[in-house]
Amino acid sequence: MGGSWVELLLAGASLTDLDRYRDELLGVGTSPEDVEREAGAALRVKVLLDEGRRRAAEQALLNDAAEGLAGARSTDELLPAVTGWARRLLDADLAYVGLAHDGGFVMAAAQGARTGRLQGLRLPAAAGFTGTVVAGGHPVGLRSYATEDGFPHHPAADTAAMEEDIHALLGVPLARHGRMLGALFVSRRREHRFTDREVGLLSALAAHAAAALDHAELELAVRRNERLTQALLSGGGLDALLREIGQDASGQVLFADAGDAELVERAACVRAVSAAGSVCGALVALGSRDVRADAALLERAAPFVALAVTAETAVADATRLPRDALLLDLLTRPASGPLTPRQRMRNAGLDPSASYCVLVAEPDGDPRQARREFAACGLPPGTVLAQGGTRLVALVPGTTPDDLLEHWEGRGVPAATIGVAGPATAPEHLARCHHDAELTLGALLTLGRRGQAASADRLGLYRVLLSHTGRRELRAQYEQLLGPVLREQRRRGLPLVETLQACLDHGCRATPAARALHIHVNTLYQRLAVLDELLGPDWREPPRSVDLQLLLRVHSERG
Repeated sequence: MGGSWVELLLAGASLTDLDRYRDELLGVGTSPEDVEREAGAALRVKVLLDEGRRRAAEQALLNDAAEGLAGARSTDELLPAVTGWARRLLDADLAYVGLAHDGGFVMAAAQGARTGRLQGLRLPAAAGFTGTVVAGGHPVGLRSYATEDGFPHHPAADTAAMEEDIHALLGVPLARHGRMLGALFVSRRREHRFTDREVGLLSALAAHAAAALDHAELELAVRRNERLTQALLSGGGLDALLREIGQDASGQVLFADAGDAELVERAACVRAVSAAGSVCGALVALGSRDVRADAALLERAAPFVALAVTAETAVADATRLPRDALLLDLLTRPASGPLTPRQRMRNAGLDPSASYCVLVAEPDGDPRQARREFAACGLPPGTVLAQGGTRLVALVPGTTPDDLLEHWEGRGVPAATIGVAGPATAPEHLARCHHDAELTLGALLTLGRRGQAASADRLGLYRVLLSHTGRRELRAQYEQLLGPVLREQRRRGLPLVETLQACLDHGCRATPAARALHIHVNTLYQRLAVLDELLGPDWREPPRSVDLQLLLRVHSERG
């Protein structure tokens, strides 16, 4: 090949320039065979040089794209850049990106679109061409979208494709560390078979885009954490923290106490909040437009909320403990100190002129959480709560034990065993009512009636337990009512007391009582006949059955 051919090729001569030079050589009498041989070689070299230049240009463009995408700090900035670079790299008419969203996909950005149909389009996870690309995890190209039947067409996607005049379509997955983020697409508005080179270019761009998207999400999480930390340290408390979380949510973010089941049921997404080893409530989002994003947001925010709840609980405890101590001292040491009962009532937050019922409760769970639930269960205004050890005390104004129990039974109240006494119509009566409520609670627990609420007037023989004679009268009642049974049991050598208790425990039904005693039902009937002679025919019916059962349970538990 002559030096002139080389000079032309190095100068980037076009095919026209090479043809012109060939004609010039032929015109000056150069051997046609030599001219054709050198022209063919020059053409082959030009193809190689052009291919190298194109590859170098594409690589430079891809490097520029990678650098530009790496500098993006948010998805709003990143996604338009991704679609713009995709169009430039593949000389496409249209480029768009779909992101995984709430169990499906949403078309989050588009460049070159003719209508607004494509951007914001939501598709189920396995639907349409997007589902095929993501499920397969590898690039997929279509020569003509409308005529292809190798993927499940989706009506909404087909409508968008028709309005955008999509013919050739190439999609590649956006994945990072095994996590599928979405897919990147380019389209031409004419039939076209995408080459391996084009598939490779778009795949390389998708890899850079996935890394940048992952980084942008991480940057967003870091900025959110910084803002949440600042809100936490600013002293604004839980409310300020919830406002900050709500700025990034698509729905309304609220904190639900552990007992607020209604709010939790209404929520689109829920994240439990735990502090000090127990669940103290939940973060909820109402009316979420993006459930997946809000769920992720609540998960990241839950530790910050736990810290805020813990701090507020500590402050509340520090404020509440002195008043709790004053109230408990009033109830347990009525004659303590130089202050009058009325003064002590005022110091404990009570109205000396009001009458109060005294409620003593032993919650099934955390007393602090139960206290919050008690405060939210609609007790009358002026109710004062205190915590003493594992028990709660409530002084409820302007009501009676029966009204208070009726209120309690009609609401979804905390799980607790409760004794009620009163009303105390004078300050000096409060300690006695508290003592009676404590005794009522103790009797319920002794009877195994955990989770129930009662007052002395509702318990029949409980009045014996609640009287000041206590054990002595209980022992006398036991001897009076069951003495004949005990004597006959000793004389006959039959377990008559055990039979009586089993029968009462099973509602005086013979079959389950006999099964509990491990005897034949006929044997049970023989023993019951003896009990009828000793106790009379009415012992199986209330109120005698209740008194007998109570007496047996309490005597057994208390020895």
